[in-house]
Amino acid sequence: ASAVAVASGTPAGLAWKKRVEPHQQPAPPAPTQPKQTLDTASAAATQPPKALDVAVVPLTQSATAPSVSTARVGGSSAPEDLLAAALLQQAQQAQQQQQQQQQQQQLLPVASAPITPPTALPQQPLPAIHPQLAASATAMRVAAATLSPTEHSGEDYLMEMLANMDQIMQQGRQTQQGLVAIIELSCRKALDGHFGRLMLVGSAALRVETPGSDIDIVCFTQRRKAEASLLPAAVLRRVHRALKDVISQYVDHLGFYTELIDDARVPILRVLWGPPECAVVVDVSVDQSRPVDHVRWFQRAGAAPRNGAPEPMVAPLVTLTLRCVKWWLRQRQIPRTKEGGLPTLAWLLMVVHVCSLPETHNQAIVRAQRPFCALLASLKVFFCYYDCIEKLDGILHFAADGSTSDFKRHTEATGAAPWAELAVLDPTREGSERLNLVPRLLPATQLLLAYELHRASQRFQQVPRGAEASYGAGRHIVHDVFEPLPEGTNVLPITVTGDIGILILHAAGAGLATKYDIELGVIEEVVPRPGWYAPFLHRSDERSELRVRLCDLDDHSGTCTPRSKFAASVAPSDFVCRIPLERKDGGRCYQIDADAIDRIQVMRRLLADLHQQPSKASEPTTSAETAAATVQSLASIPSPARSCYAQI
Repeated sequence: ASAVAVASGTPAGLAWKKRVEPHQQPAPPAPTQPKQTLDTASAAATQPPKALDVAVVPLTQSATAPSVSTARVGGSSAPEDLLAAALLQQAQQAQQQQQQQQQQQQLLPVASAPITPPTALPQQPLPAIHPQLAASATAMRVAAATLSPTEHSGEDYLMEMLANMDQIMQQGRQTQQGLVAIIELSCRKALDGHFGRLMLVGSAALRVETPGSDIDIVCFTQRRKAEASLLPAAVLRRVHRALKDVISQYVDHLGFYTELIDDARVPILRVLWGPPECAVVVDVSVDQSRPVDHVRWFQRAGAAPRNGAPEPMVAPLVTLTLRCVKWWLRQRQIPRTKEGGLPTLAWLLMVVHVCSLPETHNQAIVRAQRPFCALLASLKVFFCYYDCIEKLDGILHFAADGSTSDFKRHTEATGAAPWAELAVLDPTREGSERLNLVPRLLPATQLLLAYELHRASQRFQQVPRGAEASYGAGRHIVHDVFEPLPEGTNVLPITVTGDIGILILHAAGAGLATKYDIELGVIEEVVPRPGWYAPFLHRSDERSELRVRLCDLDDHSGTCTPRSKFAASVAPSDFVCRIPLERKDGGRCYQIDADAIDRIQVMRRLLADLHQQPSKASEPTTSAETAAATVQSLASIPSPARSCYAQI
């Protein structure tokens, strides 16, 4: 993949779009009523169709609702026909999917061919190019055209993994388009005149999706003045019924699943297609404006492409950094919001802030002639910026237009000292509507996040900056940063099967004199709180109960010996992560591996540093920590070999 990209003059894994030859299929009879269609070509057409450009797609108007924009990627086949063709193609590519899953475990993926936005967002003024970059932009463009394997294996690894991600995402794009089309058809049938439009939001709209990412769309309704508004849950029930009717006509027991979550704060309809381990998932919500506001904000800030804007030759550095961090979250099983962790949006905003810092900006300029060296430097700055608990203690604030950002670290002691009080303010809300995107993070969860950030920071600092003593050293280190953890490593299951070892944050004392330590235990029983039916326990749950046999650990041999026959009672809020262990000595003891021992030792060092840190009130505040990171636009930060006119 890299060789092809070099020959075409575009770095592999960096292009905003891919051009895909349309699927050849006989054109069906003209529909009797307007329907959402996807771009498939007629084999009998007199004029061969042009290649699909799935990055920026013109919109067509619906005859039944002139004010409503409907996404099309051409328009010769109905979505039902495309779905049938896609299902046939999916069956033919079953073996390829299995190979793709194996590739995902080895290399990092990033998407290059985006889902077509079902509706275009309003255009905003394009940010001006940073004056300091005008002179170096031409040189960076030349670097893009001559990109070839470098003498640094870490940079080569990033280039190869991005190309691999592009390939994996591209292969599933037609299936995703077909599924979105079927959902829109169902929305139109269910809502009729009340249907407004579908809008693509989330990681797919921001172009930071990775293999396995869900597709998030919002269905907006419309009503006449005299009509009452429809409740989101009621709308989704209608769409759910219509979707089942549509699917039953074309797809019998071929891997379609639906899940209606109508009792949540934001009701969601989940549509899954394919085997559970590699299913295409689309989440549908109703009349939710905040996700749309977030997409618009990222576009104004220059961290996401604008619909209808000139296509950049390569993706900006900030976008590549966002993708890599997002994949790191997935590979390392970082807890999600529903499990008690940080929202993905908060992580993305933390990345945007670091990419706005002068340090990142300067690194990108200096290393413009080594494109992926700039990406390595950007990732290093990000992980070093947040690599301990005290560095997560502050308030991250953005200007409404994304031109400035400020991470103001706390300088006064709080009741939760010495633990962090992280706040990431929603940049789309101002004044009295100001909203903190970060939920309450309990100490055990903070310790896990600090460990993972510290682990990545230490490894990026070990990557050779210049020539490697032996080719391959940098590659091994970068691969280790994104080494995947087993599924469920950081999730506490509600049922116990086999021996499940866990790390627990134990607190001794009270107030500021509290001392914390890591304990290792084996779960014997889980007693969820009344009314909890999810297959996992929430990390902030203080009402459910875990019956755990605590163990003494020999740091040298990795042997864990139970302390007594009686189990201790702990809460899920004390859970840090799971540890793989095996029975030994006839089942009397347990054995953990070297990675688990290292994890425990690093966590204990982080806790020791936490105990030794001075009072927050006495900490000096450096200008670098509190000064606003001001740049004209994130689009002004040079990316690996991007051109001067490639502004977003």
